[in-house]
Amino acid sequence: MKKLFITLFSLVAFATSSYAQSEYKPVDFTLQLKNMHLWRGYTVTNTPMTAVDLHYNSKNEHFSAGVWGGAGFTGDYKEFDYYLSYQNKGFNIALWDIYNFSTGATYNNSEFFNYKAGETGHFIDLTVGYKFQGSFPLSMSWSTILYGRDRGSQNQQNLYSTFVQLGYPVMKSDIVNIDVFAAGAFALNPEDGSKANFYGSKSNLVSLGFTASKTLKIGNFSLPVSVMPMWNPELNQGNIQFAVNLF
Repeated sequence: MKKLFITLFSLVAFATSSYAQSEYKPVDFTLQLKNMHLWRGYTVTNTPMTAVDLHYNSKNEHFSAGVWGGAGFTGDYKEFDYYLSYQNKGFNIALWDIYNFSTGATYNNSEFFNYKAGETGHFIDLTVGYKFQGSFPLSMSWSTILYGRDRGSQNQQNLYSTFVQLGYPVMKSDIVNIDVFAAGAFALNPEDGSKANFYGSKSNLVSLGFTASKTLKIGNFSLPVSVMPMWNPELNQGNIQFAVNLF
């Protein structure tokens, strides 16, 4: 796993080394405010939170590397992730090291540098996606957890839980944009006698919903905002997320 990270990081460095450091801004960060945090059918936290993304972008805008952090207003939710990504036209690939060390977690949330397979609180997630160009902008993504906190009930094997999503923009207007999505989850390496995976007790639809987004104009300022209702048939849950991109 360390070799994979080193290889991807070397590709980023090699692809951008020939560019002169001229006027482009290689490093930037963003701040987002949410009433809660929904992710792949999960309610990660149901309290207001902030999300910070500090990242490096290559001059050709194909490669990115960064850190993402989330923190709840109550102090219970805490998350710190690393990521590497490549995007070109409709194709994208991203590798994330995700570490949610929230209070009350049922897994190891107190050893940040512990990456032992049966002990770590991290999980490594690889996503490959494609968005068709032109008049049929369907997006597809396949995400598989490669390592870490995705183990069977006996903690003897990785399940390689997989999340597959389809998305499509159904409305583009000056008032609001609406994108719908649907996703299912399953394990590539299930335990004998079980269909459990990271997202549920069996293979099933785990995320259905849509995102409505627009830009609010407040004086000279523009604030991108979004509302995302999401339902999880596997967990028999539903919730709605509101988000504001402050900068």
